[in-house]
Formats: sequence, C-alpha cells, structure tokens
Amino acid sequence: MPKTSPVTTNQILEMVRSQQHRCAISGRELTPETASLDHIRPLSRGGTHETSNLCIVEHLVNSAKGTMTMDEFVSMCRDVTEHQSRMRTGNNA
Repeated sequence: MPKTSPVTTNQILEMVRSQQHRCAISGRELTPETASLDHIRPLSRGGTHETSNLCIVEHLVNSAKGTMTMDEFVSMCRDVTEHQSRMRTGNNA
C-alpha cells in the first residue's frame, strides 16, 4: 500500500470551514463536541486516509453510517424515510 502523508489539524479545520461548520451528510451544525472525521470510502473497503477521502460529519451520523459507502448510507436512509412515511399514512405496501 502506498504511504500517505498524515492529515494535519489545519487540513481538518479547513474542511470544517469549507463545509461551513455543517455535517457533510446531514447538514446539521457541527460543534467540537459533535464533529467526527468520516472516510467517504471506508478504510475497511479500500479507502485511504487522505483528505480527498475525508469529510467532517456529526458523530451520530458517522455511527449510523458505519462501514457503508456514502451511496449505500444515503440509499438506506431513503428506504427508512419512505418506509416510515408509508407506515404513518397506513400504506404498508
């Protein structure tokens, strides 16, 4: 595996600024207590620990995403939202 440079604190702070202090996935406001570093393509799935594969997300969102890719997580969230909407309207099909 090719060696990569460590991600610096300044790079992380710049990511937070470029995301306007918002979670890259949910848009929720980030604070130092709620911010978490996320690998867009998880390390366990071949992702790298480079800034091009990182974003800052709310820690609860990151926990829910787990080792899914961004596309897999968004698709799952869409399924959950659609199912809950059907359940609330009584359309269980």
